[in-house]
Amino acid sequence: METNVFEKIIAILIFPLSFLYASWLFESEPDYNRIMFGIFTLLVIIIVEAIYWKRKRNFETYAMLLMTVLGGVSVCFDIGEAWDNYMKIFFTHLFAVYYILVRSGRLAEGETSHMMVWDGITGFCVMPFKNWPLNVRTIGSIFKTKKDSKAKKTVPIVLLASFVAIILFFIALNYLRNADDNYNSLMEKIGEVIKIDWDFLLIPKLILTALAGTWLYGLIGGCFRETEEQVRHRGDNIKWFVGKLRKVPGLVWVIFIGLFSVFYAIFFFMQGSYLWGAFAMKLPEGFTYSEYARKGFGEMCGVMVVNFILLWLSTRTAETYKTPVKIACTVLNAESMIFALIAFLKIFMYIYQYGFTPLRLESIWAATVLFLACVAAGVNMLTEKKTARIWFYVSALSLAGLCLV
Repeated sequence: METNVFEKIIAILIFPLSFLYASWLFESEPDYNRIMFGIFTLLVIIIVEAIYWKRKRNFETYAMLLMTVLGGVSVCFDIGEAWDNYMKIFFTHLFAVYYILVRSGRLAEGETSHMMVWDGITGFCVMPFKNWPLNVRTIGSIFKTKKDSKAKKTVPIVLLASFVAIILFFIALNYLRNADDNYNSLMEKIGEVIKIDWDFLLIPKLILTALAGTWLYGLIGGCFRETEEQVRHRGDNIKWFVGKLRKVPGLVWVIFIGLFSVFYAIFFFMQGSYLWGAFAMKLPEGFTYSEYARKGFGEMCGVMVVNFILLWLSTRTAETYKTPVKIACTVLNAESMIFALIAFLKIFMYIYQYGFTPLRLESIWAATVLFLACVAAGVNMLTEKKTARIWFYVSALSLAGLCLV
């Protein structure tokens, strides 16, 4: 595919943008650190919007843009206490990558669907590494002429050699600075004039700049170069592969799921007075509100995650998804809803007595999201209506909003 001028400009701009990212990671000053991350997020949005400015926007585009902005703002201005800065930075990365996929229309089914996990893998792994190192090849095409057919192969090697030479230069320079104080003083004065920090920290910054720039342009440039049909075809191949796994007799899954359901029912019975106290808003004897809220909360959430994996496996690998399997899955999902509801009420009782704190807010959000996941899964199993998209945006938008609280 012929490289246009706009791609070449973006490929060049990616490097100073990535240096900003690297500087943010290695900077120890918190205020500077946050500002750099906010600027980096903003510039990524501007580049993506510039590339796809002709492409029509839809709800998903605006929603993902809003989430990315909220995440960047919460980090840049240190807003919100529900999540710590590391979690907000992590969420912003997730939002930004998914925003790029949505804005470019490079989702496996053209919109958010049950393939969202595969879309995430595409954004973080497939697209960047499949197009590695597209930025070097794009910059190399600047020097390519009709007379010089070897330029395409030569320039990447030249750029790589230049990068290695720069690294070696800074290593040698630091050795010389450590060897002579007067020389070190001279280099510090020169560094102040040209605004360069000579210490060894610059070397990992440059290495990270190259890696981050190559990864980022692999994602952005790869989305620009690959057609929507190519992305859909890759998604279809995944669905075809999953479809080939439908070899497990339905009876096997009915037995296994039934076993899970029976053990959950026994658990509910044995812990009845303790668990059902949450429904009655009554604190069991021998517990404080904090102990009752924390006891088993994480474990119940973990059980729900296990159940979702089991439901996915059974519905995707059963030879035929008929009534017995459907009933077994529905019962298991209903028990998951009970776990989610109990976890929610336990935290709610604690909040009702002592008010909100960041950790309590995170916990009640997690319980709510898991409960809604059960509802979405139940509707999908019973009616085959697509509910993943609704659940995803309710959960993701509330998560982005929580970054500001």
